[in-house]
Amino acid sequence: MNRISKYQIILILLVSYNSLLSNSISISSPSLPQDTIRRYTSIPAHLKPKESQTSVAVLFTQIPYDWIENAVEVPLFQVNNKLGLPYGLSLESSFQTIVVSNQIRSGPHWNYQSGKLSFGAGLEGEFMFGKMKVAGFNNKTWGWSVYPCIQAGYTIRDIAISLNGELEFIKSLKETSGNEEIVNSRNMFSGISLSLFIEQPLWKNHLVILGFVNNFQKVFFPAWPSFSTFDRRYYIPQFYFGLVL
Repeated sequence: MNRISKYQIILILLVSYNSLLSNSISISSPSLPQDTIRRYTSIPAHLKPKESQTSVAVLFTQIPYDWIENAVEVPLFQVNNKLGLPYGLSLESSFQTIVVSNQIRSGPHWNYQSGKLSFGAGLEGEFMFGKMKVAGFNNKTWGWSVYPCIQAGYTIRDIAISLNGELEFIKSLKETSGNEEIVNSRNMFSGISLSLFIEQPLWKNHLVILGFVNNFQKVFFPAWPSFSTFDRRYYIPQFYFGLVL
């Protein structure tokens, strides 16, 4: 069974599990109160000013075969934070790393909620940096990207489901090998990402987040040591497992 099929089966099982769990709860359950909805991080829900949420996650990523000529899954570790601001705004930040590759993102989001439905839009900036010094290689890379995004969320009893879409614009990206510059790109549209997340309470204020991310990118920064020389977009699937602390 190929890797993509495996991810698709996992996602189907997750949706089926949550559907069965929801049906086991009374159909007449009322809408969730506002204080409960604010616990979720995947949907664009309102937070009170200065209210904060933190989550940690692992993203299991399939690197394109053309880049490394082998089937490899890379785990990415991520820490996320959402800080409530006035007027339905929030500041969302994240740090993602696999040691040789690191990304720091932050930016404002606008959130609107009506009953079980919620909508959001945001703009995040990202600083990327990496270093690999091994087996005679001494490569470094750094750059800046911008991510406009839109979100939609829906709550079914105590389960939150969200769809996220974002674009990536690379403002600058450089890579050096020793003292020689080998990459210098500016103002490039890299591609899009489409994501589905399912979030559910575990105990007290802790929640589990399961998701599937579809990346269609020219440049996927976590794999910068194997950057492709082909000028086209690749499909890079990710399975997301997170916990709200």
